[in-house]
Amino acid sequence: MKKRSSEKKRHVVAWINKAEWDQVLEYLYSKDSALQKYALQRISAWKCRFASGCPVAVDCTADLVRCQVLDRSGQLDGDDLVLLYGAALVRFVNLITEQDHHTGSCFVTEDFLFFSYMI
Repeated sequence: MKKRSSEKKRHVVAWINKAEWDQVLEYLYSKDSALQKYALQRISAWKCRFASGCPVAVDCTADLVRCQVLDRSGQLDGDDLVLLYGAALVRFVNLITEQDHHTGSCFVTEDFLFFSYMI
């Protein structure tokens, strides 16, 4: 059976809907550590739900926000923070300098356009 040309291409994503995506994005950039922790938990759930489908840019952004949350909490000493920030920044820089990531500087899933960097 042939697909009709009028049918939309569907892509499976880890988040429930655009509202959840928007909420997590808003909470990640919040100044409130509790909201940032909630957003990080949602991203962890997305990774568990659909590991290969979570955009690398989301994962890198979550790593950087996680460093900020841990830094503000005072749970880690200076050396551990340096290592965490260093790893997160190296990963982020690798992401934005990678030329062959999906379609170049952005990729599309369902109704969302993602740039290869979110920060």
